[in-house]
Amino acid sequence: MNNPGIDKLCFKVNAKRTTEGIRGYIEKSNYSSIVYEVNNRVVGFNFIHSCGSFAWFGPFGVHPEYQGKGIGKAIINHTIKILKEDYKVSTIGLNTMPESQYNVGFYMNLGFTPLKLSLNLKKQLDSSDRPQLTSSKKYSVNEIDISDEKNNLILKENLKSISNEMFNNFDLTSEFHLVRHETFGTILELKACEKIHGIVICHTKSIREDSLKDLKIKLAIIDNSIDYKEAIDSIIEFCVKYAQNIKYESISIDCNTYNTEICNHLMLKHKFKIEKTQVMMIMGEFNPFKNKNTILLTRLAG
Repeated sequence: MNNPGIDKLCFKVNAKRTTEGIRGYIEKSNYSSIVYEVNNRVVGFNFIHSCGSFAWFGPFGVHPEYQGKGIGKAIINHTIKILKEDYKVSTIGLNTMPESQYNVGFYMNLGFTPLKLSLNLKKQLDSSDRPQLTSSKKYSVNEIDISDEKNNLILKENLKSISNEMFNNFDLTSEFHLVRHETFGTILELKACEKIHGIVICHTKSIREDSLKDLKIKLAIIDNSIDYKEAIDSIIEFCVKYAQNIKYESISIDCNTYNTEICNHLMLKHKFKIEKTQVMMIMGEFNPFKNKNTILLTRLAG
């Protein structure tokens, strides 16, 4: 974007987005993200995230000086057109702030349906975390180096396989991009009896230029045929140790309230607390968080 300050103004934050974060978003969307210009000045933007037959978008913003002029509506309508006509997606999702009546109404008027809440959960780390956690003998969690092409291809195939159980042609492999090409973090695999039952994407970098030492579990997808509580316990235990080893102060994860039992498990057993809530909105029939075959922990927001 040739107007980097626009994002700070739209979201009322002090820290701007990192160059590698913006570049990663653009590249992983096959350069289909959108800007709106007036007199060669960027006054609006939207980042597209394509996952096969499902897509989501965000962050999306319009410069405060240009709000109320129909620019936001034009950007979202163009986004929908690209996703449906060029990417052939059947469902489009997003997250927005539930306390903003304007935002929810804006998206409803464009054809989106509000669903349940997405909870951003955070756990502060201290020395007491180590003895409280016990290793599961059923599940192992291992860090995978996806800079190795063989490992990358194997993990991609496994992620495609697990995500495709949720919905035909649902493909989350673009979420590897920031880790593989922008060194944003690491990838974990969850295994039982030598079979992969889950994949976790962790970000050690913030998308913004801040000094937060937070290990962000950006995405966790787990085969629902296993004991999900023990599987989550194994993932959190690994992430606690990983975060402490790199001197980080907290772990965060997003959980949709379609998975109320998981949200409660994370808060009651692992002492996560709610930092922020967002409402999920969908245009289409597929809800990735309401599925009997697979558990998905992430949020549809940049």
